[in-house]
Amino acid sequence: MDRPRNLLGNLLGIRAALLALVVALALTCLGCRSQATGVAAADVPSVTAPATPAVPPPPRTLKLFAVGDIMLDRKVGERIKADGSRGLLAAVAPDLARADLVFANLESPLSTEGPHDPANCCFRADPATVKVLALGHIGIVSLANNHTLNPGRVGIVQTMDTLDKAGIRYCGAAREQAQASWPRVMNVKGFRVGFQAFTDLDFAHGSYSKVPRDLEWHKQQITQAKNKCDLLVVSYHWGVEENEAPTARQKQIAHLAIAAGADVVLGHHPHVLEGVEFYQGHPILYSLGNFVFDQRPGLKTQSGVFHLLYTEGQGWTVKMLPVTLPRPRLGPEFPAAGTRDAILKRFAGYCQQLGTPHQVEQGMLVMTPSLAASTPSAAAATAPPASPGSAGLPKSRR
Repeated sequence: MDRPRNLLGNLLGIRAALLALVVALALTCLGCRSQATGVAAADVPSVTAPATPAVPPPPRTLKLFAVGDIMLDRKVGERIKADGSRGLLAAVAPDLARADLVFANLESPLSTEGPHDPANCCFRADPATVKVLALGHIGIVSLANNHTLNPGRVGIVQTMDTLDKAGIRYCGAAREQAQASWPRVMNVKGFRVGFQAFTDLDFAHGSYSKVPRDLEWHKQQITQAKNKCDLLVVSYHWGVEENEAPTARQKQIAHLAIAAGADVVLGHHPHVLEGVEFYQGHPILYSLGNFVFDQRPGLKTQSGVFHLLYTEGQGWTVKMLPVTLPRPRLGPEFPAAGTRDAILKRFAGYCQQLGTPHQVEQGMLVMTPSLAASTPSAAAATAPPASPGSAGLPKSRR
């Protein structure tokens, strides 16, 4: 009876041994395969796609356009009464509309009160003429000039009220005279852009904001303003009427302003164009000329729209687009090719005398420090007439 049981036990033992052998062989084969591949399955790393490098955002840019003297009294005022406000800047308004901000010098107060003698250059324009500025996309004006106080305190207050209602900013004047030189800071395309305006003339004149005799204090004024903004534009009503080149005094003040923190210097008062200089990489436009005025044909009626283009981290490029102020328009228009090229050639000569690299592109004079000085330019043929000198006139003779 025990023999069959022993036989059954032996058979079960053999079966278990065979099963163990099969398992061992299977494990051995699996090990061989793992060795053939060189790694165990658990050691295979996960594979991920390489990260795409971040693309830096493009540098920020700003398009600041600048134009010269706008006078809305005398013959200009008569024309506005006869034909309305729209026509004066209609020819150039589409170009001005391309700017992020347009600057001008307002050469006539906007007031119904105070002294008024336009024949003797005591200006006071109808406040309704502010529409000319609005239709021309003018965003900020300088009130630091020798005509701002022609109608007295009441006139400048009404001028500021009129500009405020029209949404046009101003610099170089304030309701509190002590604040007239403070910067007007505006947010333009994400930049904090500050504007200061001063007069610097050698004859008696009314202005709430004058360059102080102590130039060290003037440097502090500019440095303090720069601390409040990203870009600082400083405007000066200076120089000598009809001079086609800046005086030594203009250069001194302009260089001081840049050294103190100004990013751009804009000049006006001579009523004719003066050249552009780059100082420490920053543009100085010594005279923007006239933009709306009733003066006789000649150099006083040949001017320009200045495109100041800023690229963050790269600096400034200045483009000058010629305009003329023909009668009976008295406002700017783009001239025919012959007149345009003559203005470009003359203005290029002014810039050449200041050592400014430039070239002509698509009917504009382009100026930037990065241009090679040997670039062919419109100035190659003729140099501008010699400057009459830096002697000041005893009084304004507009």
